[in-house]
Formats: sequence, structure tokens, C-alpha cells
Amino acid sequence: MAERGAAVSDTAPLCGSDPNPLGEPIDFDLRGLGRRLPRTEAPEGWVKRVERHHQGKVWVGFFHLWTTEANGQRVRRKKEKTLGPASMPRHEAQSKLAEYIEEYTGRLTKQGNSITSIVDLWDAFCAVKSGRWSKKTKEDLRYLFAKHVLPIIGHQSQREVGLTPLQLLLNKMAEDGYCKSAVGQVRTYIKACFEYAVDEGLVQKNPARKLVMPNIRKKPCERFLTMDELRAILAQAPPREHLVVRILAVCGLRPAEVLVLRIEDFEGPQLRIDEALKERERGRNRIGATKTAESDSYVPVPPDLAREIAAWISGHPGRENPRAFLFPNSVGSAFSVGNYLKRYLKPLAEQAGVHNVTLQAFRRTSSTHMQNHATVKDMQRHLRHTDPQTTLKHYAKVIPESLRSAVAALDAQISGGSVEPK
Repeated sequence: MAERGAAVSDTAPLCGSDPNPLGEPIDFDLRGLGRRLPRTEAPEGWVKRVERHHQGKVWVGFFHLWTTEANGQRVRRKKEKTLGPASMPRHEAQSKLAEYIEEYTGRLTKQGNSITSIVDLWDAFCAVKSGRWSKKTKEDLRYLFAKHVLPIIGHQSQREVGLTPLQLLLNKMAEDGYCKSAVGQVRTYIKACFEYAVDEGLVQKNPARKLVMPNIRKKPCERFLTMDELRAILAQAPPREHLVVRILAVCGLRPAEVLVLRIEDFEGPQLRIDEALKERERGRNRIGATKTAESDSYVPVPPDLAREIAAWISGHPGRENPRAFLFPNSVGSAFSVGNYLKRYLKPLAEQAGVHNVTLQAFRRTSSTHMQNHATVKDMQRHLRHTDPQTTLKHYAKVIPESLRSAVAALDAQISGGSVEPK
């Protein structure tokens, strides 16, 4: 008798010459043979009633799916899908699972053929997720990924990217002096993008899951102007810069909002804010929506500042055109934020003996000194900040009288005038 599991010898007699054509029975491990069976791509599933906390008893379908990892190794993953309430007949739940498996595997095949690089993955992720992003988030992500992520790893397959190149990418941004918010935004959305790839079966695990924030050496600027510095700048300012600085400091507008104000935006006791300059865009896209939905609003204008704006408009070369910019450049279009600061405001401030001035410093100045005249809620409305924890979010177009009084008091403090009685 041959040894257990031994192969038949080359010299064994043929079937026709052996009285026992089947030969001696061969003992083998059926489980071992099973491991060598071909691995099918079409998964089979089963259903089970499961108790869910919020849904009660439901049918849940399970199935295994063979996939290929980046190193070429074949692995089996368990998937599950909630199919409906447990009152559904079993055969119906089984049928729904079969339909889902067919749709799921078909989607994997289609995506696997179309998504071959990080660029493709990022485009697919944005197409699916961007519906819930604000316009500002879309603009920031398009800029950050186009500059810092896609040029470095965009050509690589999503299956080839590991933790190391992603962490080095963030470290490089920190070394180059980018702020914490920019680095953090890239980290957040890289992780989310790969999590989407995991959910869609494009990769087996998220390589960005353990990404950490590098140390950010650059501290945020907290510069604001004292009342003496602000008055010194106004004392030296020509008419246009006098009005621009006053609107920045009194009304708390963002620089990108001030430079695209139009004549029709001045409505006497208030300014309408519904546009903002997009520094990274060109052509028609250079002027677009404001930063957030709450930014699209009105700000109160105290009487003395309103008279100065009206006087400026009366001498404006484009005063017959309501859509003309309030502060146009030499060709009638809007100034660039950076150019206006560099060419006009910084030299003006240096001439007045005020150093290290930024455009954001004026908005910070407005909020800092407003504390002496307004409540926290009025300050938030004044700066049109987005805050999900405040009820003021639902009163975007309302300007309380208390806020009007506070802005007038701030303007009187800056200009040295008095607040007019109501």
C-alpha cells in the first residue's frame, strides 16, 4: 500500500492491466484541497435578522469579496448591507441582497477601470462630496490640492500611496510657513478622500488614517491698531484712502469686500455686502460670492460716514453707473487686495509712523475697539461671522438698533465727533 497522500508512481500499471482499475484508495486532506480551489470573483451572500439600536430588528445581508491588494496578494473581505425591516420575508431579503451584490461588484469594476491615480480619486471624491461644501471651502481646496498635493502624488495609483509620502507632504507645508488652518485642511481632506476610497472598495485601508499635524512654527498675526495709530493714518490719508480706512475700521468689512463695493451698494444708512474679490481667480470669476452665507448681508453706516461716502460718490467719474466700483483702479476695475495694500496703505501707514500694517489688522481693530460699545452678539453681527451655536444666524438681514448705535459711537470715537441723537 502506498504511503498516505503519496503520488502515483510513474511505473504504476495502467488501468487496463490491473485487476483493480481504481487502485488503492488515496487519503488526502479535503480542507487543504479547498484552499487550492479557484477563487471566484462572484460573491455569494446570506441574510440574518439583527437587532439595531435605532431601527429595531432588520434584515442584514453579508457577503465575502475577493480583492487584490497593492502587492498583488489576494485577500477576502467581509461586507454587509442593511436590507430592510425584519417583517420582510426571507426570500425577499435574499433577493434584495443579490441585487445589491450585483450593483456593488459592477460599480467596483467600473470604478476600478476609471480611477487609476490620485488625481482621478480626488476628482471622484470632489464630485460626490462637494455638494455639502461652501463656496469658500471649494475654492480653498482647489487651490491647496492643486499646489501642494496633486503635483507631488497625483500621478501615483491610489493603491501605491502610503503614510510616509503623505506625512512628508504635510511636513513640507509646515516648513514652508503655511498656517495651521491650511495644513490642517489638507490633512483633513486627504484622510476623507482615502476614506471614501475605502468605502468604495478602491483601496483596502486608509493610508492617511495616522497622519499627524506637524509643528507649526508660524504664529497667527494678531496685529491691530490703537486709536492713536488709526487717527494718525487718517490724518495723513488722501480722500480715497481716508474713506477706505474708515469703512474698514468702522464697518468691519473684509479687504476683499471693500474693494468691490459698487455705487449701488451704498443705501444711505447701510452698505449692502454681496460680493467679494477672489485673488486666485481671473476673468469673470475674479469677483464672486462672499465668504459665507452670513457674510452676504448689510452693515450699518453711521451718519457722519454716510455723508463722506455720499460726497465721494458725488465726485465719482462713474456716478451715473450704479454698477461702477466705489474705489476703481485706473482702468475702472477692482484693485487687487495685495496691490492695494502694497502700493497705497502700507506707504500711507509708514508715512504716519505706523508699522507692520496688514489689511486684516483693520478688521481686527474694528472688533477689538467695538467691545467698548457692543454686546458679543452685536459684535458677531457686525463682523458677520458664521457660528453654528448662535441664534443670530437666522437674522442675517436684520440690523438691530443697538448695533447701529454701537457703530455710530465707534465712528465718533475715531473721528473725534459726537453721536447724533436719534
